[in-house]
Amino acid sequence: MRSASRHLYWGIAMAICAVPRLNAASPTDEARVIGRALSLAPPELLKLVRGERLVPTWREKGSQFWFVADRVGAVDYLRVDPESKHVTKLFERSKLEGALHKVAVATLPDELPGFAFDFAEDEISFDHAGGRWCYLPRNDRLTKCDKVEGGLSPDKHWRVRVRDYNLYLEDTSTGKERQLTTDGSAEQPYARPVVNLKEMVAQGTSVPHLDADIVWSPDSRRFATYHMNLQGARRLSVVQSTPPEGAAPRVFDYVYPMTGDEHVPTAQTVIVDAASAAIVRTDSPPREMLYYGGPVLEWTRDSAAVLQEIPGRGYGSLTLYSIDAATGKSTVLTREQSNRFVDFYSHRWSYIEGADAVAWVSDTDGWNHAYLVDRNGERHQATSGNWTVAELAGSDKSGRHLFVVGRGRESGRDPYLRSLYSVGGSTLTLTPEPLDHDVFVSPDGRFFVDNQSLVNQPTVTVLRNTRDGKVLMKLQSADIGELKRRNLVLPEPFTVTAADGRTPLYGVLYKPSTFDPNKRYPVVEYIYTGPTTITSPQSFTAGLRVESAFAVAELGYIVVVVDARGTSGRGRAFLDPAYKNLHAVGLDDHIAAIKTLSRRHPYMDATAVGVYGFSAGGYDVVRAMTERPDFYKVGISASGNQDNRLDKAIWNEQWMGYPLGPQYDANSNVSWAGKLEGRLFLAYGELDENVPPAATLRLVDALIGAGKSFELLVVPNADHFLASGSYFNRRRFEFLRRNLPPPAS
Repeated sequence: MRSASRHLYWGIAMAICAVPRLNAASPTDEARVIGRALSLAPPELLKLVRGERLVPTWREKGSQFWFVADRVGAVDYLRVDPESKHVTKLFERSKLEGALHKVAVATLPDELPGFAFDFAEDEISFDHAGGRWCYLPRNDRLTKCDKVEGGLSPDKHWRVRVRDYNLYLEDTSTGKERQLTTDGSAEQPYARPVVNLKEMVAQGTSVPHLDADIVWSPDSRRFATYHMNLQGARRLSVVQSTPPEGAAPRVFDYVYPMTGDEHVPTAQTVIVDAASAAIVRTDSPPREMLYYGGPVLEWTRDSAAVLQEIPGRGYGSLTLYSIDAATGKSTVLTREQSNRFVDFYSHRWSYIEGADAVAWVSDTDGWNHAYLVDRNGERHQATSGNWTVAELAGSDKSGRHLFVVGRGRESGRDPYLRSLYSVGGSTLTLTPEPLDHDVFVSPDGRFFVDNQSLVNQPTVTVLRNTRDGKVLMKLQSADIGELKRRNLVLPEPFTVTAADGRTPLYGVLYKPSTFDPNKRYPVVEYIYTGPTTITSPQSFTAGLRVESAFAVAELGYIVVVVDARGTSGRGRAFLDPAYKNLHAVGLDDHIAAIKTLSRRHPYMDATAVGVYGFSAGGYDVVRAMTERPDFYKVGISASGNQDNRLDKAIWNEQWMGYPLGPQYDANSNVSWAGKLEGRLFLAYGELDENVPPAATLRLVDALIGAGKSFELLVVPNADHFLASGSYFNRRRFEFLRRNLPPPAS
């Protein structure tokens, strides 16, 4: 019997020996094409556009904000006062650089890592040259400053730390510290989440330092946290084969709940009185932690209660609890229940301080809509109709007006375009333009930043008021001069009909800069049908960020991105076909879209179709090539969750159900491995924190057992996201060009 390593070698060797040669390009031409594509791969493409999206950092409970202005030739940090419409620089770059040279021989990078601005002190801080720096522009003073430690109460009188897995409380006025708990341990730590593997790798240890995960009450009297129980939870290990500076290989052990696990981490909420050190053990159910992190806890404005949302295992229910801070007694404020599944990923909730109520998003009537739930648990519907509330953007100070980001409310438009609405008695459209609106509402609810664009219309960012949506000032415009210089073609939106002959589908095409309508191009689909997301871009920013679409098009292909039935954003009926049906759902719609487009556009060759994707999209690639090998001939699958049982419980149990059942076999790519007919390239990072490497290797084993040819790339030191690595990009681009030859240039 041959060893597993020989099996693996044989499978890879078969794939390498079987690849065809490109028929027209010389080695020099091929290198030029690949090099041009690499220059457009993430994150290189984003460097070519300036000002494509403005993300404000607001002053707490105010309306002033600062942002990074990415301009040609410089990066500026700007402060905006919406009241006066005044924009000023936070600092003069030359002065800061001069001050830095006096204390450290270092040059400022274009963008300062870890940058923060303290509105109250007019002080900036940033990480650079191996330390943390604080700078006061008003007197040009630069000093080394300590890392900001977490756990500080709002009144700055108390600080919470975790040491040896127990809670400690310091009185900052005296420096006196006391131990609050004694029963914490590695298996049952306080205020410590399920630790992300990435944090372990970053710190080089399976026991990284983390700040206490706590939430202080507004009056600084109490804090809420949790007692984690990791006993019996699944643990995985990865090997970092090539640590920095040539160190010996490292092994990282981490907690990772897999789909169907009987024992998973649980977090029990506790509330601590700072003055008395009394610990209240709450009677709310333990929160089952199905992924990294800890539970979300939020205080009410009167500091009397803690709010916590807890989904039921298998997502048949979703419950919001109010926990009395003094007694620990919990009551149910509201609950969602379903005999299929509650859509946890599209759900949103937020405490609205002004209204002393919770904004709660539910699809009870088939569409995601906003409700206000008061402290007595009464629900008041804020929005309705055949459209979707996508986000809770904020509220006014009184809490009477809620601001929501919605999709599909305006007739005659792409239903995925976002708009901002003010709701409260009536619904007011604050962004009437037929564009995609990527918005940020100020904490006081008076203003909002609006990044408005289309996938083929560069972003213009403006400041507006929330009273009527009036534009107050223009903040910046995207500069696409470098894209034009390279003759890059902006994405082209399209609408087609699904395989049912009725349902409209929406997507975009990408073309190479050398596009010639008289040539016939192979089609490459970028696929990600994970039901939680909308993949087809609507905004200019999203169009740039579709994974490597510009780069793959530049290789000589027409790239197609489309959202089919079984995905989010268009109501429950559109989403439901995905439930327990991930392997088949939507593929006929994708194929119908590509065939329709090829009939419209003779330059598209629907007989030569490739597909690429990562994560859930990596799963999609293999399912497409095994469900429909007659159509999809070449595929690149990166970091794929090839078997839903070998992946995180939080995602797969939402769509595939709990407990495990026969649907898991039917929807596993491992079960379908023998159906593979085309050319397949698999890749994963050895330190993938999101989808365990075992998911790909289990598929590899099945492919070898079925005698199938494939290529495999394992990237040392890489995590889940491979597209930032130039070697991975070059290998997959070469694979596409070999196996799906584009037209001769």
